[in-house]
This record gives sequence, structure tokens and C-alpha cells, in this order.
Amino acid sequence: MGMGVKTTETGIAMTNKVLIIEDSLTSKAILEDILTQNGFETRSATNGKEGLRILSEWTPNVILLDLVMPGMDGFSVCREIRQMDLHPRPSVIIVSVKGDNESIVTSLANGADDFIVKPIKEPELIARVTAQQRIRDFYRELEEDKRNLETILDITSTMAASLDPSEVLNTIVSKVAGVTQAVRCSIVLIANQENEGYVLASHEDPAVRELKIDLSKYPEIQQVINTKAPLALEDIVNNPIMNQVKESVKDFEGMSILIVPIVFNDEVLGTLFLRTRKKVNGFSKKEIDFCRIVANASFHALRNARLFEKVVKEKDYLKEMAVRDHLTSLYNHNFFYSRLDEEFERAVRYETPLALIMMDIDNFKQINDTYGHRVGDMVLKEISALIKKGVRKTDIVARYGGEEFSVILPHTLVKGAVDEAERLREMIESHAYAGLVNHKVTISVGVASYPQKGAMNSGDLVNHADDALYRAKWSGKNCVKIAEV
Repeated sequence: MGMGVKTTETGIAMTNKVLIIEDSLTSKAILEDILTQNGFETRSATNGKEGLRILSEWTPNVILLDLVMPGMDGFSVCREIRQMDLHPRPSVIIVSVKGDNESIVTSLANGADDFIVKPIKEPELIARVTAQQRIRDFYRELEEDKRNLETILDITSTMAASLDPSEVLNTIVSKVAGVTQAVRCSIVLIANQENEGYVLASHEDPAVRELKIDLSKYPEIQQVINTKAPLALEDIVNNPIMNQVKESVKDFEGMSILIVPIVFNDEVLGTLFLRTRKKVNGFSKKEIDFCRIVANASFHALRNARLFEKVVKEKDYLKEMAVRDHLTSLYNHNFFYSRLDEEFERAVRYETPLALIMMDIDNFKQINDTYGHRVGDMVLKEISALIKKGVRKTDIVARYGGEEFSVILPHTLVKGAVDEAERLREMIESHAYAGLVNHKVTISVGVASYPQKGAMNSGDLVNHADDALYRAKWSGKNCVKIAEV
């Protein structure tokens, strides 16, 4: 499989385009006929202004320019061309009946690259156009090398400046996509588990992160993992490698892919994956080499992504554990007060209701004394799970004390809080607890709400709910009481 630019049978690059700016219809026809027969694509203009307009819309490799034309002469047109910001730079060959030294020198001084004296000789024309094509290709390669180097410097600068692997990986895929005109450029992490991978970054959707994929559906990636070598497929749909998944790639007709391994210590950590519309020309060797350089630089970011994600998850876990009760996994006493302060301030600011449920297990000391603390702990865990199951996702459940629990209910009126409290009381009473034989577990519940007389802050709300809870205890337990106004 060739990796370079495709060529015609005559060896001329298929991208050869020549613009003819010539007012003589005879000369124009001769030039068009010679160039077309030799595999060039041509467009023409009969004056300088029309030629400059075509040039602004079309990107020829070579411009054949007459000197003597109505309106703008060839010198003026040549100067205008050199003032245009054209990439890559087209070569200008003056074609004129004037072959004196002054005309040649003035043409070159105004930006022309070569000079042909009429009448036109086919071998000379093709030789000079082809020579300018080689020079133009040299300029194009210099520009590509410069662009690729700048891209690599941008990527390495981002790596040095950012501690966030996601930012680095997103920079890599966006820069590589820009250089290669890829429809999709992604970085895939190869997991330790068999046939498991994760798309860590994709330039077409920056939100993609840790998208799990089944590598058994990607034989092209599996081959790269096995060979540790880049793989370029110019025709995804009809390549034998893709036979087992041909049905799933049928929508990619006319697409090509390039997969470059990201290797560290002889292990494929991941792959740089590109999909693009390059079936005709394929991926050039320069593009593949560029992607290999980027892939070699990417392994640091990919390795750091593994470490970073692990550290972040551990940090998040520790942060979460700091606000959780160890036994029940509910939020702890300190977090309860912190959130209640926030919710109370929000309720005051936006004039929305807020309710608080405080509940206490009835006769819990008797359970510990009769069945032991291990069974008591199991009861606490099961009641915690029941409360979590019985409340809304927006409610905040905490273990307030030993056998006391609290529920913060944002945007909830007192009636809604009482209904929820009754539902929780019934769930806890009807539940069968592991380790308890013929022993019913009940709770006493107090409910307070804002706005309510005397509830000026979150502390007042707690005091009101506590008072209601104690009235429930003194009223025979296993009931719900509302704070008195």
C-alpha cells in the first residue's frame, strides 16, 4: 500500500493545476491543448483582472502570464499576485513574444519565476512547468514542515503548561485534526482488561471523555496493538482487515483511517485514531511521520491521564468520605449543618419553602442491650438505607447523632414534609430487620419548616424540629409531630 501522493501514469501529480492569463485566443488554445494532453488541469482568463479573480477562488500550482494585455499588463498582474497571501505560493511563468533582456529582467524583478519566449514549443513548456512544479512542491513541503513543527511545539507547550491530562489530550486531537483535515481524530486508551478501551478525547466532540468501547469491534485497532506499528487503510469498507465488521462500517464509504500506536516500555498504552476523506490520495508519508511524532510525545499525557484519573478519584473519594458517616454512609453531622445553612440562605433569598425532618429510633438502647452492638449497627445501616430509598433525590439525608437522623427537604411545604415523614415512619415500622426476632423497630419524628414564626436561621429550624421530636417521644413514640408556631 503506497503512503505517498498518488500520481498519473505519466508521473505528474494529480493536483497539478495551471492558470493561463492570455488575451490571445490562439495562444490560449495552444497552451490549453498542450497542458491538457500532458495531464494538467487548466483554467484561463483573457485579462489581468479576470485572472486575479480566478486566482482568489482557485489555487493553481503554476500561472502562465502574458506580458502585453489590455488594461493591466503582465508586470502589474505579477506584482498583484505577489502581494496576495497565497498558500502555497504559485509559480509565475511569463509567456511573451518579447524576449529582450529588459523584459526578462523586469519580469523577474516583479516576482516572476521563469520566462518563455513565444512561439511556444511543447517540450520546453512542459519542462519549465514541471520544473516550477518541483520548486512549488519544495515550497509546499517547507510550509508543511513549518506548520507541523509549530503544531508539535504547541502540543509540547501545552503539555509543559498544563497539569490536566484532559486539556492536553484535547489539544492534541484538535491540532492533529487541523493538520490532517481529519473528520475525526481521537485518542483511545487501551485498558488492561481484554478487549476494552476508552476514548479519552475526540476533536469532533470535546465533551467525550472515558467513552468505553469494545475493541473486538475494532479489528484495525487490535492489529495496531499486536504489531505496535502504524496502520493506514485507504478504503475502510473494502479492506480485508474490516471483513468481520463490514456491516458496521458500511456508512464510511470513501473514508480512510490512520491508527498510530502510543507505546511506552514496549506496551501500547493507546492509539491516535484518525478518520478522513482521503480514499483517493491516501495518507502521505509526511502525515504519518507527523502523527508518529505526536504519538511518541503523547504517551506522557496518556500515562499521566491514568495516574491523574486515579489521583482525582482517590481525592474525590477521600473528600466524600470526609463528609460521610463511616457506619451508615449517610452525610455526617458537620455536613448536615453546612448544607442546612446553604439551603436556609437560599430559601430566604429566593423566598422558597424549606422543611426539616428530625427522627430518632425508639428504645434503641434496648436493642443494643438485648441483641448486642453488632446487631444494633446492622439496624442503623438498614434504617439508613430505608430512609435513602424513601426520600427524593433532592433531599439531603444525614446521621445527626447516635440513633438520630435528619432529612433536609428543599422547596417543600410543611404538608409535603409531614407526608414524607409518615411514609418513612411506616416503612421503618413494617421492615423486617436481620438479627431481630419478633422485635418491631419504630421511630419518633419531628417536622419543622420555613417560613415559620421564630425560624430566623438554620439553628432555629433545628431547634423547632427537635422540640417536635421530643413531643413525639412524650406522646407515646412511633408518631410524627409538627413544630408548634
